[in-house]
Amino acid sequence: MHLVSRKPSGIAVAAGFFLSLKKHLAGGRIDALRLVNGDRVVELQVAARGSVHLLIFELIGSSANLILADTRHTVLAVLRPVPPGDKVKRPLLPGLLYEPPAPGARKTGTQAAHIPLSRPDGYTGPAPVNAAAERWYEEIAAERAAAALRAELAGVVRKAAEKAMRRRAALEKDISGAEQGDAYRAMGELILANKHLLHKGQTVAELAGYDGTTMAVNLDPSRSPSENAGAYFRRFKKAKAGIAVMRERFDQAQHDIVYLLSVLDDLKAADGPGNLREIRSLLSGKGYVKEGTGKVAGKRTASAPPFRTVRHDGWDILIGKSAAGNDYITMQLARPDDLWLHAEGMPGSHVVVRNPGKRDIPEGVLKKAASLAAYYSKGKNAGKVPVAYTRAAYVRKPKGAAPGSVLLTERKTLMAAPVSDPG
Repeated sequence: MHLVSRKPSGIAVAAGFFLSLKKHLAGGRIDALRLVNGDRVVELQVAARGSVHLLIFELIGSSANLILADTRHTVLAVLRPVPPGDKVKRPLLPGLLYEPPAPGARKTGTQAAHIPLSRPDGYTGPAPVNAAAERWYEEIAAERAAAALRAELAGVVRKAAEKAMRRRAALEKDISGAEQGDAYRAMGELILANKHLLHKGQTVAELAGYDGTTMAVNLDPSRSPSENAGAYFRRFKKAKAGIAVMRERFDQAQHDIVYLLSVLDDLKAADGPGNLREIRSLLSGKGYVKEGTGKVAGKRTASAPPFRTVRHDGWDILIGKSAAGNDYITMQLARPDDLWLHAEGMPGSHVVVRNPGKRDIPEGVLKKAASLAAYYSKGKNAGKVPVAYTRAAYVRKPKGAAPGSVLLTERKTLMAAPVSDPG
């Protein structure tokens, strides 16, 4: 147990136990405490609105527990209720009389009396040990919340990527069928040319084509030859009309898959709540998550910049931490004479070498930046990675493109070994 300097974040849903605490203890003052049976059980005496209640903290067994009781030790509420049972020695339910755990055999101390609490002279805040404990648990809570948000967002992204992959597969099949449109027209023409040989009720017919080859044409037995021909012509028109739309949708599905897989990489590399919130904001903007969800609990701090900076031989090298960070350094920070780099043909960070003096960038700086671009990419475990580089003036972002997506009007390529050492 430790003192805290500020109120912790509240729980998401107020359950019965917490409502009981609010009802009986809100605005109260801890007047005394005692250690029960010299064991890991502490009883806090709280005075609030003319009444006195006991809040009992048990750090025993497989999990901690909290019990709210009156001064007669009648249980009013329990965080983790323990119902009666054959093997239950000490049930804990509202209405029962609270019985503390039996003292262990090795305990030799006597029952501790209530210790009155007073504010020490010159008190300004928690003692160093309390402050350290507070920081520790704040960090633990923030890490757990960040891990939960990371897992939640990863689940959303994986589900969306799988959906996009299914959509791409379905469109690929539809396009393949639509590309057979000319065959539908040929079948319709063959049926019309040979309708005097056909009759209603047939399911297939072997018809000679214009080049002398024989073609098997499937027929709907419920339709006449003319109606079957009309059905093939309608399929031909539909295929021709829809293939352009289907190809556009296929390209969009492919684009969505690449983007979502890059977001998964960003989630794995995100090194703090700030980066996770940026990724969540991006996903929210594209409709993958709703606003107001995925908040990170804990002390709110200023957001970290969406990029990291490496200093090498007097030159600043910027590295995007996410798709949003890539856009930020490429489209907002980079100037025309800055050097822009990216691992070729794979997801990864944009890298920008700042060049405010419009000088020739030394070969050593170029190689260092290329190594960083290789390291912060999907190919970080490879021996060598192809890295594209160009002046930032030759990098542009197409309208409506996903975060991190750019086009290069000029480029060069070099092979670089992935290295993260900022030295």
